[in-house]
Amino acid sequence: MVLISAFICNEYNECKIDIRDYDDKVDGGLPLESLLTRNPSLRSMIHSMNVGKKWLFTNAGESHAKRVIGILGLQGLFHGITFCNYLERQFVCKPDKKAFEKAMAQAGVNSPDLCYFVDDSTANVEMATRMGWTAVHVNEDPSGTALSGNFQIRSIMELPKVLPQFWSHRRQ
Repeated sequence: MVLISAFICNEYNECKIDIRDYDDKVDGGLPLESLLTRNPSLRSMIHSMNVGKKWLFTNAGESHAKRVIGILGLQGLFHGITFCNYLERQFVCKPDKKAFEKAMAQAGVNSPDLCYFVDDSTANVEMATRMGWTAVHVNEDPSGTALSGNFQIRSIMELPKVLPQFWSHRRQ
């Protein structure tokens, strides 16, 4: 709803609504603390990853993304974040190819074969694969009918099973 409302206001420029204030009141009013909890296991798994750069790539706005990171207890684990900037007139989100290009540029990565992507959206995983990224599809569907990407897992906690090279040893 925030995304659609922001798009309508930005596209037609007829709304006299402060998008940042609207986002603060609507998204800020969501009871995320009652829906999400701190996840020490996830924090430990991400912390122990042996990669040069850990980057978040989300369709959420910046304030929502940072709020979720805080609730889950994941602050300080990522080098940066690519988010949907609803204040931009022509903002892009996944699965738009431009959003993936923006994430690469912001992360300072020039080669798609250096990008590893984990997502639960088939469309996002398919675009990452088309871009040349290694893509992991988190698919909780027990039927397994919506498979995409280079790897499929049922839970983010299974990530070390499909990308063991990032947990095999610590870099000095």
